[in-house]
Amino acid sequence: MRLEHPYCIVDQAFTLEACRRVIETGLATDHMDAEVGHDPTNSIRSSTVSWLGQTPENDWIFKTLVDLVNDANTRLWRWQISAVESAQFTRYGPEQHYSWHADQRRKPYPPDDTRWPGLLRKLSVSVCLTDDNDFAGGDFMIETLETPPDTPKTRLKTLTEVRKMGAAVIFPSHLYHRVAPVTSGMRQSLVAWFLGPPFI
Repeated sequence: MRLEHPYCIVDQAFTLEACRRVIETGLATDHMDAEVGHDPTNSIRSSTVSWLGQTPENDWIFKTLVDLVNDANTRLWRWQISAVESAQFTRYGPEQHYSWHADQRRKPYPPDDTRWPGLLRKLSVSVCLTDDNDFAGGDFMIETLETPPDTPKTRLKTLTEVRKMGAAVIFPSHLYHRVAPVTSGMRQSLVAWFLGPPFI
């Protein structure tokens, strides 16, 4: 699918104080080593994650994310969105990374899924929670499909703009993207996936 708008960057999606509140919430929530289901060697991804559910305490986080993504979707894609998954607070330390991957599953959630039956990930959002002076490496990269595969210098974009604390990138979930290895410091982010009925 070729897109006029392969991604959208919002400079101050979260205020600095909001970033600090998300970090506090994430650090106070049970965390685990990140895993990818189809990766038995666990080589695709290296980071720690905490899952932030839609609780009354987290309502302000989800309201901010929903407003942010709805605004971008109304302006750029106009896709039918009907739900958002639990958000993920992610920490990447030195040498940690997330290799090239797409967030959209090959099939919608099955009809018997108790949370999002029949829905498909359509839009993803990633918010940088850490000041870019506090980590090195860890750049967010995305494949835009704007040019042929033999032109990686223009097809693969490094979005240095989303290294700023509070900046967000919103993008279609089927696009391949990655987080390059962090070389020093700690990169912290908030990620969420917005769902809707399958494309027809």
